[in-house]
Order: sequence, then structure tokens, then C-alpha cells
Amino acid sequence: MQLFFEPRSVVLIGTSRQTGPGAYNNLEMLLSYGYPGRIYLVHPKVPDIMGYKTCPRVVDLPEIPDLAVISLGRERVVPTAFECAQHGIKRLVVISQGFADADARGAELQAELVRLAREHGVRVLGPNTMGVLNPFSGFTTAFIDVPRDPAPSPLTMVAQSGAFQVGASSFTGRLGKAIDVGNACDLDMVDVLEYLANDPDTRIIVLHLEGIKRGRLFLATAARVARTKPIIALKTGRSLAGAKAAMSHTGSLVGEDTIVDLALAAAGIIRVRTLVELLAVSRAFLKFRPMAGPRLGVATATGAFGIIAADACEDHGLELAPFPEPLRDLEEERIPWHKLGNPIDLWPLGMVTGSFTGVFKRAVAGLFADEHVDAVLGVGPCFTSPRHADLNIPRRGPGTALRQPPAQTPGPAALRRRSRPPGPGGGTGSGTQCGLL
Repeated sequence: MQLFFEPRSVVLIGTSRQTGPGAYNNLEMLLSYGYPGRIYLVHPKVPDIMGYKTCPRVVDLPEIPDLAVISLGRERVVPTAFECAQHGIKRLVVISQGFADADARGAELQAELVRLAREHGVRVLGPNTMGVLNPFSGFTTAFIDVPRDPAPSPLTMVAQSGAFQVGASSFTGRLGKAIDVGNACDLDMVDVLEYLANDPDTRIIVLHLEGIKRGRLFLATAARVARTKPIIALKTGRSLAGAKAAMSHTGSLVGEDTIVDLALAAAGIIRVRTLVELLAVSRAFLKFRPMAGPRLGVATATGAFGIIAADACEDHGLELAPFPEPLRDLEEERIPWHKLGNPIDLWPLGMVTGSFTGVFKRAVAGLFADEHVDAVLGVGPCFTSPRHADLNIPRRGPGTALRQPPAQTPGPAALRRRSRPPGPGGGTGSGTQCGLL
């Protein structure tokens, strides 16, 4: 797997002669991504592309590259893969579509590709894939322009679609490494998980699953990896229509969803069902360490959201912490009919004192100080109107001072404390930790 993510040399076969909009030129993308290795091109009709000399055949290459990226019509893929194998290239990324994701002929071609790979000791990623994205080493096989993150996150995406690489900001937020297994004719989720288990750049793993190959081994491998690195999975094809679409997208067979749900849970995989959940859970693992216990303190601007938080606690195995007695000093400023508890409804106190943010800070500080509170959830307004700027709750990141949120930032502020020792999520140390979820 290392050579897929960090090849010292690569040959691109089938690169477009065009550049710019509409060209989908993977050489252009590779150069703009900052790849430092040696690049070779195979093209039978032109002498050079973007200033890089081409070779008419694979056999004409001056060395044996670590990796070949094939972007050809499906009928030409197997013969080209054979040329690569004959030349000694042991790692192939097949971008091309039209295999098991298409028709009977495509399934035959994919079977031929698998037979060839096994006979020659070649590993194949794909077909029908965007391939690999590695901002740590500056390598990508993408034919879509994905900007390189100068400070990659420790979250690795393993998907059956390149869309999760292209739209990472919408699906997981920050992204580190990514790999699209496509039809997974050879390399599959098991192979990738084995690699990521010891990958120092990966602390969080996100899976997009249409089907699950080598089911028992996948679950056993995931269970082992999940002990040290959290695995979040978006398993699609839950409905009849979704299962049919999965067959036409990557040729994946999907199982009974209830059984899949139980199996993923038994392996310690955190399943999400929507892209909204995927983004929220991914951001939570990126921003926060694991909680030391299940006890949650809630400071909220509205009792309604406190009730929602209480319901969510029960749904997800958390519990509301006892109300900290030192916070009873807020009673001096409360109105007679307002009863304090956890969740702490702060709106009436904020209106009476004339400083909602002041009351909010005092409540959160009191929750943080209580040893019976393992985490704090703060729910407050973030108005865009300057007339209510005094009500906006400042954000706080781990180890940072309070600062005002951007004018258009909605949503709750979530603050956590008391981390566990290193474990799922990669947290280290202890003490108060804050951030925006």
C-alpha cells in the first residue's frame, strides 16, 4: 500500500493532450499538487505533453516506475496492464470505467484484470476510481483539481467514490489522505485498513461503503483497528432503490441493512446515515478528545434546546451530570420563578442581569470546575444582526483565548473537558479543552 500513497516514480498512461478547463489532465493535476517524484508518460501519438517527453510503449520506459496510472478505454486496459506486468510494474491504478459497474462485457474484462494481477503478482486499485490523494507527500492520481492542504488533517477517507475527495469540505471538513477503491476488484477496504492501522499520518478513519467484500475479515480487521483509531462509516444502499444504484455505480452487492448495522456496531464502527451526520461526527473527532465519562453539563440560551440535548444524551448513552452546587450563587441574580438545573436555561438570567454572555461564561466555568462533569455543551446564539452582537457567544478552541465568532456563524458552541489517556480519537493528557462543534 505504501507505493500507492508514496510512489517515488509514476507513469501516466492515457493522459490527455489537452490542458485547462475540460481537459481532466491528471499530469496537470499532479504537477499543480507538488509531486516531487519522477514522472513518465506513455502515449503512442505525441512526442511530449506539457513539456514531458512521452514513450510510445511501456517497454520503452527508462526505468521501472513504482506505480502506473491507467486512463484508457476499457478494452485497452487489460492489454496495457499486461505490458506493465511484463515490464515489472507491480502497482496499478485503473481510473477507467465500464467494468463490473457497467455490463456483462465489463464484468468479463474486470475478471480478466484480476486474473492477470494474480498471475503476475500485481496489485490493482480500481477500476472506476479517482485513486489516491496524499497531501503529506504531494501525490495525487486525481483528474480533478483538488487543492493540496498545506497542513493536512489526521483524518483519512476510504471511499467507493472520488466525490469524497473532491467535496471533502462538505463531507468531512478537513481531509488528510484519501483513497477511492472504486470497484475494488483487487485492493479493498481490508487492505487499506491494514495499512492505516500503522500509518502515523492517520488518527481518524472515515469509510464510505456501498458493499462489503470479505465481510468476516473486514469486520475482524476493523474491530482491531478501531481499538486505537476511531472508524466512522457511511454505509449506503440501505433502501431498495439505493441497493440498485450501488450495483450500477461500483457493482457492489449490498446486504440486509439490519444485519449490516449490527455487524458494524459489533466491530466498534461508528455508523452515520447521512452526509450531515458524517460531517458532524468527523468534525467532532477532529476537534475533541474522548470524554473521560458519560456525564454532560449543558448551558443553553433556551430551555427547548436543553430538552433536545437531554433526549440526545439518552439516545447516545450519555447522562446529564448533577447540577453543580457552587453554581447556586447564580440564584442571587435569578428571578423567583426561575429554577436552575442541568440543562441550565440561562436566557431569563441574561435578560435580568443585562449580560447574557457574562452569565453564560459563569455557568460554563462552573460546569468545567465540577469534578462530576465530564463534558460541557454550550448552546448559544450567534446573531448576524449588529443589534444583537452583545448576545453572541465567543468561540474557544483548544488552548486558545476567547474570540468573537465571524458574523455569519450559526450553531451551538460545544466545549469538552477531562480527556482519557490515548485511545480511540487519539487524545492525550488531561485538563480542560474547548472548541466549536
